[in-house]
Amino acid sequence: MSDKALPPAVTVALGAVAGVADGVAVLYRGAEGLPVLGSWLRRTRVELQARGERVLAAGIEVILDELDLNTLARQRLDLIGLANEVVDGIDLPAIIRQSTDSVTAEVMTDVRTQGERGDDLVSGFVDRLLGRERDQR
Repeated sequence: MSDKALPPAVTVALGAVAGVADGVAVLYRGAEGLPVLGSWLRRTRVELQARGERVLAAGIEVILDELDLNTLARQRLDLIGLANEVVDGIDLPAIIRQSTDSVTAEVMTDVRTQGERGDDLVSGFVDRLLGRERDQR
């Protein structure tokens, strides 16, 4: 719809139609309670509702077929600007620092553990070579 307001005659007519439709719906629901006509009116209402839903769905399909959603999206969304805002909002150096710190700590722990194991291996070899008991150290 455009930015212009609808003419008053159109909005008054739409309001009148809505009011009449509400009144008819109330009367129709009341008439569905009648002993003889009620079941026929209910079936008719259900059939008309289904038909109205099909017509509405077809109308929506026609409207969607006519709309170029890609053009609308390009006009309304500045995707590059949005991406730049997201990237600007990310503190990439801090993320890199944190991930590097945790990796460095893990590597240092592994190096220390491997060093201790190597030291124990060399110490055990030297002890055996010199004929020392392990408990004497």
